[in-house]
Amino acid sequence: MFRAKHGIESPLAYSIASCKRPCRALCLCCQQYLCRDHLKEHDDLIDAKLPPLVDQINTLSDQLNKGTSLESSCITALNQWRDNAHRTVDQFYERKRQQFEELIQEKRNRQKQEVIHIGSNVSELIRGQEATKEQIDSITDYVRILEQDINKFEQNQFVLTPLVIDDSLISIRQDAASHGLLSSTTNSADSILSSGNHPSARQKRNIGTADNVFSKSIKLNRWEIEEQTGITDTMRINILSIISTTMDTHDRSATKAVARDVKNWLDGTYGKSWTVEIYDKQEHQPQRNITSSKYFQVKDTKFGWTILMFK
Repeated sequence: MFRAKHGIESPLAYSIASCKRPCRALCLCCQQYLCRDHLKEHDDLIDAKLPPLVDQINTLSDQLNKGTSLESSCITALNQWRDNAHRTVDQFYERKRQQFEELIQEKRNRQKQEVIHIGSNVSELIRGQEATKEQIDSITDYVRILEQDINKFEQNQFVLTPLVIDDSLISIRQDAASHGLLSSTTNSADSILSSGNHPSARQKRNIGTADNVFSKSIKLNRWEIEEQTGITDTMRINILSIISTTMDTHDRSATKAVARDVKNWLDGTYGKSWTVEIYDKQEHQPQRNITSSKYFQVKDTKFGWTILMFK
C-alpha cells in the first residue's frame, strides 16, 4: 500500500517495491505503476534504446548498399552449375561420338572384307574363263545388295532428340514467411509512428492522479486477451478502454448496439472496413479461418462476452 499525493492510501500495486514515494503514473508501454522520479528514469531507459537501434539500422543499410556476398555466392553457385552442366553435355557427346566411330569402323571393316571377297571371286572366274550365267547373275545381285548397304550406311545414322531443359532444375525460392513477417512488422511500425496513433509524451507516461490511474487499471484488468495479430500496445489499450466505456453505457443484452458503436469508433480511428462480432457466454462462437492483417479477440470477465474484431 502506498500513500497518494494528499496522504490518502493508494490501492495500486507499485511496480518497484523498494520505493516509498507515492505512485503518480501508469506507463502505457509496459503497464508499470511508478512514482515521478522512477517514471523519469523509466522513460530515459526507454529512450536510451533508440540510438542503438539507429546504429543497427545503419549497419543493415550499409550491408544492403555495399554487401553483395549473398548475390555473389548465389551467382557463383549458378555459374558452377552451368559449368557442371556443360561438362555433363560434353561427356555425353564424347561418349556418343566414340560409340559412333567404333560402329563406323566395325561396319566399314566388314564391308571391305565383303568387297575383297566378291572381287576375289570375280577375278577367279575371269582367270578360268568358265563363268556361267547363274554365277554372273548371283554375283550381280550380291554386288547390288552390297552397294545398297554401303549407300544406306553413309546416310544419317543418328536419331537426335533436342535437349529439353526442365525449368525445375533450378528453383528460385520465394520466402513468403519472411515477406509476411516484414510486412506485418512494417505495418505495426507504421501504425505506431502515424500521427493518429503515436502517443504524446504526456499520453505515453499517462501522468495523472492515482484515482485516474486506478480507474484506468480496472477497465483494462477486466479483459482476457485470447488472440491478437497486428495490434500494437497503444491500439490494444485504446480499444479496450473504448469497449469498456461503451459496454458500461448499455445493458448486457445490447450486444448489437455495442458492436455497432465499437465498429464506428474503429473505422473512424484506425481506418474503415472493421468487423466487430460479440458473443455472450450462452452463444456458440463459430469456428472460422480468418486471414487478416489486424485481428483481436478478447473475453470480458464482467459480462462474459467474447468480442472479435478484425480488418
